[in-house]
Amino acid sequence: MIFTGNDFIQYSDPYSKVKSRMKEGGKVFIYAYNESALVLKTPYFVLPDGSQYAATAVAASIRGYIGVAEAAADAGSFGWVQIRGYCSDVQCAVANIAGSQGHAIFASGANVVCTDTAFTGLDSQFAVLMEDCGGGASTTANIWLVGDFEITPAATA
Repeated sequence: MIFTGNDFIQYSDPYSKVKSRMKEGGKVFIYAYNESALVLKTPYFVLPDGSQYAATAVAASIRGYIGVAEAAADAGSFGWVQIRGYCSDVQCAVANIAGSQGHAIFASGANVVCTDTAFTGLDSQFAVLMEDCGGGASTTANIWLVGDFEITPAATA
C-alpha cells in the first residue's frame, strides 16, 4: 500500500480488487474477499491473494496483516478490515486478553493473546492494549492496531 499526499485517501486499482482507505485518526482499512463469514470486531488475517486481498481466520504459519472486521459480512463477499488505528471492543474467541495499557497484543497459533510484555515491535505483535484489563483474562479489549505485515504468528507467548 502506498499513502501519499493528505491523510485521507482511498486507493483503487482499476485492474484488480485491491482497495484501501484511510480515515480520520489514522485508521487504515483493506477491502478483502471473505473466505468465510466475517464477524464484527473479530481479528482476521488479511493477505495478498492474486489480484486482491483475502481475509481468513487467524492461524499458525500464515503471513499477512492482522486486522479487525469493520462489519459483519457473508462468506464469498468482500468487506473492509481495519489494519491500523484505534479499535474498541475487539472480540477474541477465548479469554486471552489480560494485561495493562501499553502491553503487546500478538497472534499465537490460532489465538490472539496479551501478556505482561510491553510492545516492542516484534513480528508477531500486531497491536497495543489501550486499557488495563485487570488481573482476569477477558474476551474483549480496546486496542491500537499497528498495521505491520506479520511474518508469522509466535509459537508461544
